[in-house]
Amino acid sequence: MLLSWLMAGAALCMQAQQTAVKAVADGHYFGARQQFERFLDETDGGAKGREEVEALSLVCDYVLGNPGTAERMGEWVKAHPLSQYADVLCVFRRNLLVKGQRVDEALEAFFEDEAKGFSIDTPLPYPLTGLSDEAYAYQNVIYRLAGERLYDEGKYERALGYLEAGEKTRTSQYKQGMCYYNMGKFDAAYATLLESASVDQDEMAQNAWLHAGIAALQLSKKSKAQQAFLNASKMTPNATLREQALYNYALTLHEQNASTTVTVMEQFLKDYPTSQYATPVSQCLTEVYMKKGNYSKALSAINKVQSPDASTQADKQKVLYNLAFQELGKNNVQEALTYATQAIGLGKQDAEAYAESYYVKGDCNYRLGNYAQAASDLNTAINLGGQTPAGKLKNSGYALYSLGYALFKQQKYNAAITQFQKITEMTTAIASVRADAYNRIGDSYLNMRNYDEANANYAAAKATDHTMGDYSMLQQAYIEGLRGNYDKKVDIINQMNAEYPASSQAAKALYEQGRAFVLSGKEDEAAAVFSSISIRYPGSEYAKKAGEELANMAANIAIQDSIAAAQDSIATEVAKAPVVAAQKLFNEGEYQQAEQQLNKAIDNGIGKPYWLARAFILLSDIYKAEGREVEAKQTLESLKANYKENDDIQSMIRQRMQ
Repeated sequence: MLLSWLMAGAALCMQAQQTAVKAVADGHYFGARQQFERFLDETDGGAKGREEVEALSLVCDYVLGNPGTAERMGEWVKAHPLSQYADVLCVFRRNLLVKGQRVDEALEAFFEDEAKGFSIDTPLPYPLTGLSDEAYAYQNVIYRLAGERLYDEGKYERALGYLEAGEKTRTSQYKQGMCYYNMGKFDAAYATLLESASVDQDEMAQNAWLHAGIAALQLSKKSKAQQAFLNASKMTPNATLREQALYNYALTLHEQNASTTVTVMEQFLKDYPTSQYATPVSQCLTEVYMKKGNYSKALSAINKVQSPDASTQADKQKVLYNLAFQELGKNNVQEALTYATQAIGLGKQDAEAYAESYYVKGDCNYRLGNYAQAASDLNTAINLGGQTPAGKLKNSGYALYSLGYALFKQQKYNAAITQFQKITEMTTAIASVRADAYNRIGDSYLNMRNYDEANANYAAAKATDHTMGDYSMLQQAYIEGLRGNYDKKVDIINQMNAEYPASSQAAKALYEQGRAFVLSGKEDEAAAVFSSISIRYPGSEYAKKAGEELANMAANIAIQDSIAAAQDSIATEVAKAPVVAAQKLFNEGEYQQAEQQLNKAIDNGIGKPYWLARAFILLSDIYKAEGREVEAKQTLESLKANYKENDDIQSMIRQRMQ
């Protein structure tokens, strides 16, 4: 009887279970839940169908939203992993976690289920077929969440599968686009990132525009890349992203030689002077300015970089050298020297700019008259030029030329000759430069009094460039003057004037010719030449010198006349003295002494005829006073016959003869 009763009870339980299962299939979850609960209360753990009842009860709790369902589902699945309801309960459990904003738990469960092979890809078992939509309702969401989580972990390839299959949101599209980007799928990356960028102005949009631009560059879509970078650079949510975008925008402009390149690059250096991109931007900007020859702006751009690297320092050195060379070309010597010194101060950043800066510095010091320093700088420049990739200075010829002049100015003639001879041997040097070098060699030998070598080099200068031969011939004429060959000097100058009628040396040549006439005693010819200089070249240096020569010649004549007059006066006094002394003795009656003094003076020679005649007249007076009439008369007659001057001597003779 007891067995019958038990069998009857079991039959009722099975009937109740079946009724409850059908209620689930019909969607009557509340009633089904009550019947399942009664079944569970009335059966033990080993009752047939209990596993299904527990699973379906949890499904009812899921639909009815009963609290704690997710936890109970998790425990049940662990206990019944092989149940036909295990997979669907895993899905419903994840759905509950998602609904409850328990995303981390949902994803943990999802990845565990995936690892265990749980799946609901097949149709749900009866009686849950009516819940298919519910089962799949959060599938796209969980895929999206899984994809986003994997993206955040840097697992781009795995993340991409979930993101492609999952729910589409702006964030998921952004991360999907970045997966494409990181996997090198730039076409898909560009398209997807543009969708996520949309019209928002947040950091995600800014980064989307930035990476869309980079993707476009990889696809050689430069105009699209440029627009994407521009869009990102206009946004301000993230300063670092704006920095990268503005940098890339500037580079794309630079590659296209766009008119706005300089403005954008200047803006970048102003906004981000310490940026890691400041150096390449500065280099590009410097390149633009240097192509335009605007070295001042190039220097300004470089100076905005607060931590310049070696490459930037090398660019700065090149810019400073070009500024120095530019100012030297304008003859702004002090400014050129300042720039060259600054370039040298940077050290050997760029071998060529470093060496050439020494050349400019040397040239500046030469122009400023600092010849010793100029020679030192130019020697350094030439030596450094040998260490450049080209093996010599770009301006090597000019450096040697200037060095020769610097040594010449210091009167280091042998050293100067060595440098100028290098110029004469340079086949690349133009004829006028080589001819000038020959002339300087000639000048050096001339200063050392080696006239033969000087003459030979002056002749070589004229043969090298005939247009410069007037100077050479004039120097050869000067040498003949130093040798005392004044006539030959005059002839060479005449020949020079014939060959070079419009020579700039003409006035000087005429002056030297006049000097040759002076030194050879041809004063009339000299005066004629000096006068012609004043007429033909008025206001010139040599017109002034010619005037001085003429004045000197006139003064010399006056001086000579004055000297002659003085000498005549002295001679007169000398001749007069013994006669006056004898006259005094005569007047005192000392006739014999007076006669002796006169005879002595006559014997010694009285240089002036007048006073010699006066001496004889006084002798006749002495003879007469002593009574020697015959001697007195003979003396007067002899004097009258021989004295031819027309002065008072004749009247004195006549008076005494009467």
